[in-house]
Amino acid sequence: MDPDIWPVIIAYTKKYDPDPGHAMQVCTLSLMLFDEMRDLHHMGAKTRDLLRAGSLLHDIGWSFPGKPHHKASRDQILADTSLPFKNRERTIVALIARYHRRSYPDARHALYRDLDPAEQEIVRYCGAILRIADMLDRKHISQVQTLECNITPDEIHISCTATTPLIIAPEIFSEKAGLLELLTNHRIYLKCN
Repeated sequence: MDPDIWPVIIAYTKKYDPDPGHAMQVCTLSLMLFDEMRDLHHMGAKTRDLLRAGSLLHDIGWSFPGKPHHKASRDQILADTSLPFKNRERTIVALIARYHRRSYPDARHALYRDLDPAEQEIVRYCGAILRIADMLDRKHISQVQTLECNITPDEIHISCTATTPLIIAPEIFSEKAGLLELLTNHRIYLKCN
Protein backbone atom coordinates (compact mmCIF):
# COMPACT_ATOMS: atom_id res chain seq x y z
CA MET A 1 0.00 0.00 0.00
CA ASP A 2 1.05 3.57 -0.55
CA PRO A 3 2.83 4.82 2.63
CA ASP A 4 0.71 8.00 2.51
CA ILE A 5 -2.32 5.92 3.47
CA TRP A 6 -1.25 5.38 7.09
CA PRO A 7 -1.72 8.93 8.41
CA VAL A 8 -5.21 8.94 6.82
CA ILE A 9 -6.16 5.63 8.44
CA ILE A 10 -4.75 6.63 11.83
CA ALA A 11 -6.61 9.95 11.72
CA TYR A 12 -9.79 8.08 10.78
CA THR A 13 -9.31 5.68 13.67
CA LYS A 14 -8.80 8.57 16.09
CA LYS A 15 -11.94 10.25 14.78
CA TYR A 16 -14.31 7.27 14.88
CA ASP A 17 -12.91 4.71 17.33
CA PRO A 18 -13.92 5.51 20.92
CA ASP A 19 -10.66 3.91 22.09
CA PRO A 20 -7.98 4.46 19.44
CA GLY A 21 -5.28 3.34 21.87
CA HIS A 22 -6.83 -0.12 21.83
CA ALA A 23 -6.80 -0.14 18.02
CA MET A 24 -3.11 0.82 18.02
CA GLN A 25 -2.29 -1.93 20.53
CA VAL A 26 -4.30 -4.52 18.61
CA CYS A 27 -2.53 -3.46 15.42
CA THR A 28 0.86 -3.90 17.07
CA LEU A 29 -0.08 -7.34 18.40
CA SER A 30 -1.59 -8.38 15.06
CA LEU A 31 1.61 -7.53 13.22
CA MET A 32 3.71 -9.36 15.82
CA LEU A 33 1.55 -12.47 15.38
CA PHE A 34 1.65 -12.16 11.59
CA ASP A 35 5.45 -11.97 11.63
CA GLU A 36 5.80 -14.82 14.13
CA MET A 37 3.54 -17.11 12.07
CA ARG A 38 5.03 -16.37 8.66
CA ASP A 39 6.20 -19.98 8.29
CA LEU A 40 2.56 -21.10 8.53
CA HIS A 41 0.82 -18.57 6.30
CA HIS A 42 3.61 -17.66 3.80
CA MET A 43 2.03 -14.27 3.12
CA GLY A 44 3.98 -11.14 2.30
CA ALA A 45 4.13 -7.40 2.90
CA LYS A 46 0.94 -6.55 0.99
CA THR A 47 -1.10 -8.90 3.15
CA ARG A 48 0.62 -7.51 6.25
CA ASP A 49 -0.51 -4.02 5.19
CA LEU A 50 -4.10 -5.25 4.74
CA LEU A 51 -3.99 -6.71 8.25
CA ARG A 52 -2.56 -3.46 9.58
CA ALA A 53 -5.39 -1.45 8.04
CA GLY A 54 -8.08 -3.87 9.19
CA SER A 55 -6.77 -3.95 12.75
CA LEU A 56 -6.56 -0.16 12.98
CA LEU A 57 -10.17 0.14 11.75
CA HIS A 58 -11.73 -2.90 13.43
CA ASP A 59 -13.64 -0.98 16.12
CA ILE A 60 -14.75 2.17 14.26
CA GLY A 61 -18.22 0.64 14.10
CA TRP A 62 -18.81 1.62 17.74
CA SER A 63 -19.44 5.15 16.44
CA PHE A 64 -22.25 3.98 14.17
CA PRO A 65 -25.02 2.51 16.35
CA GLY A 66 -27.81 0.41 14.98
CA LYS A 67 -26.01 -2.84 14.23
CA PRO A 68 -23.25 -4.91 15.85
CA HIS A 69 -20.01 -2.95 15.76
CA HIS A 70 -18.04 -5.47 13.66
CA LYS A 71 -20.64 -5.22 10.90
CA ALA A 72 -20.86 -1.44 11.27
CA SER A 73 -17.06 -1.28 10.90
CA ARG A 74 -17.31 -3.30 7.68
CA ASP A 75 -20.06 -1.10 6.29
CA GLN A 76 -18.27 2.14 7.16
CA ILE A 77 -15.02 1.01 5.52
CA LEU A 78 -16.96 0.02 2.40
CA ALA A 79 -18.98 3.25 2.27
CA ASP A 80 -16.46 5.96 3.10
CA THR A 81 -14.40 6.77 0.03
CA SER A 82 -12.22 9.16 2.03
CA LEU A 83 -10.38 6.00 3.07
CA PRO A 84 -7.98 5.75 0.12
CA PHE A 85 -8.24 2.04 -0.71
CA LYS A 86 -8.45 0.43 -4.10
CA ASN A 87 -11.72 -1.50 -4.59
CA ARG A 88 -10.41 -4.96 -3.74
CA GLU A 89 -8.30 -3.62 -0.87
CA ARG A 90 -11.37 -1.87 0.54
CA THR A 91 -13.40 -5.08 0.52
CA ILE A 92 -10.60 -7.16 2.05
CA VAL A 93 -9.91 -4.61 4.81
CA ALA A 94 -13.63 -4.30 5.53
CA LEU A 95 -13.98 -8.07 5.86
CA ILE A 96 -10.89 -8.40 8.06
CA ALA A 97 -12.50 -5.88 10.42
CA ARG A 98 -15.87 -7.62 10.18
CA TYR A 99 -14.49 -11.06 11.07
CA HIS A 100 -12.62 -9.95 14.19
CA ARG A 101 -15.51 -11.38 16.20
CA ARG A 102 -18.56 -13.62 15.99
CA SER A 103 -19.04 -15.71 12.84
CA TYR A 104 -16.25 -17.05 10.67
CA PRO A 105 -15.89 -16.18 6.99
CA ASP A 106 -18.52 -18.14 5.12
CA ALA A 107 -19.38 -18.64 1.45
CA ARG A 108 -22.97 -17.69 2.31
CA HIS A 109 -21.72 -14.14 3.03
CA ALA A 110 -21.97 -12.30 -0.30
CA LEU A 111 -18.93 -10.02 -0.02
CA TYR A 112 -16.71 -12.88 1.06
CA ARG A 113 -18.10 -15.22 -1.59
CA ASP A 114 -17.31 -12.66 -4.32
CA LEU A 115 -13.58 -12.64 -3.51
CA ASP A 116 -11.25 -14.95 -5.37
CA PRO A 117 -9.76 -17.89 -3.40
CA ALA A 118 -6.45 -16.09 -2.66
CA GLU A 119 -8.32 -13.05 -1.33
CA GLN A 120 -10.56 -15.28 0.78
CA GLU A 121 -7.45 -16.85 2.29
CA ILE A 122 -6.13 -13.40 3.19
CA VAL A 123 -9.42 -12.52 4.90
CA ARG A 124 -9.47 -15.83 6.81
CA TYR A 125 -5.89 -15.61 8.07
CA CYS A 126 -5.92 -11.91 8.84
CA GLY A 127 -9.31 -12.17 10.54
CA ALA A 128 -8.02 -15.10 12.61
CA ILE A 129 -4.90 -13.21 13.66
CA LEU A 130 -6.95 -10.10 14.47
CA ARG A 131 -9.26 -12.14 16.72
CA ILE A 132 -6.32 -13.27 18.85
CA ALA A 133 -4.72 -9.82 18.99
CA ASP A 134 -8.07 -8.33 20.05
CA MET A 135 -8.37 -10.97 22.77
CA LEU A 136 -4.88 -10.10 24.07
CA ASP A 137 -6.04 -6.51 24.66
CA ARG A 138 -9.51 -7.44 25.86
CA LYS A 139 -9.30 -5.08 28.83
CA HIS A 140 -8.11 -2.20 26.61
CA ILE A 141 -5.13 -1.48 28.88
CA SER A 142 -2.21 -2.53 26.66
CA GLN A 143 -1.03 -5.23 29.07
CA VAL A 144 0.87 -7.32 26.52
CA GLN A 145 4.30 -5.94 25.74
CA THR A 146 5.94 -8.70 23.71
CA LEU A 147 4.97 -12.01 22.19
CA GLU A 148 6.59 -14.94 20.47
CA CYS A 149 5.21 -18.03 18.80
CA ASN A 150 6.74 -21.47 18.98
CA ILE A 151 5.24 -23.58 16.22
CA THR A 152 5.39 -27.37 16.34
CA PRO A 153 3.86 -29.74 13.78
CA ASP A 154 0.49 -29.60 15.54
CA GLU A 155 0.62 -26.76 18.08
CA ILE A 156 1.16 -23.01 18.28
CA HIS A 157 2.47 -21.81 21.64
CA ILE A 158 2.04 -18.06 22.06
CA SER A 159 4.22 -16.71 24.86
CA CYS A 160 3.83 -13.11 25.92
CA THR A 161 5.01 -10.75 28.59
CA ALA A 162 2.48 -8.49 30.23
CA THR A 163 2.57 -5.62 32.68
CA THR A 164 -0.13 -7.24 34.84
CA PRO A 165 -1.56 -10.78 34.91
CA LEU A 166 -3.49 -11.56 31.76
CA ILE A 167 -6.60 -13.55 32.59
CA ILE A 168 -8.70 -14.84 29.70
CA ALA A 169 -11.74 -17.03 30.30
CA PRO A 170 -11.52 -20.40 28.51
CA GLU A 171 -14.70 -19.76 26.51
CA ILE A 172 -13.34 -16.40 25.27
CA PHE A 173 -10.02 -18.02 24.34
CA SER A 174 -11.82 -20.80 22.51
CA GLU A 175 -13.98 -18.35 20.56
CA LYS A 176 -11.07 -16.09 19.61
CA ALA A 177 -8.51 -18.82 18.81
CA GLY A 178 -10.93 -21.18 17.05
CA LEU A 179 -10.62 -19.77 13.55
CA LEU A 180 -6.82 -19.87 13.56
CA GLU A 181 -6.87 -23.39 14.96
CA LEU A 182 -9.21 -24.43 12.17
CA LEU A 183 -7.12 -22.79 9.44
CA THR A 184 -3.77 -24.11 10.60
CA ASN A 185 -4.87 -27.45 12.02
CA HIS A 186 -2.78 -26.50 15.08
CA ARG A 187 -3.95 -26.38 18.69
CA ILE A 188 -3.19 -22.95 20.20
CA TYR A 189 -1.84 -22.43 23.69
CA LEU A 190 -1.23 -19.13 25.45
CA LYS A 191 1.24 -18.47 28.22
CA CYS A 192 1.69 -15.00 29.60
CA ASN A 193 4.24 -13.88 32.20
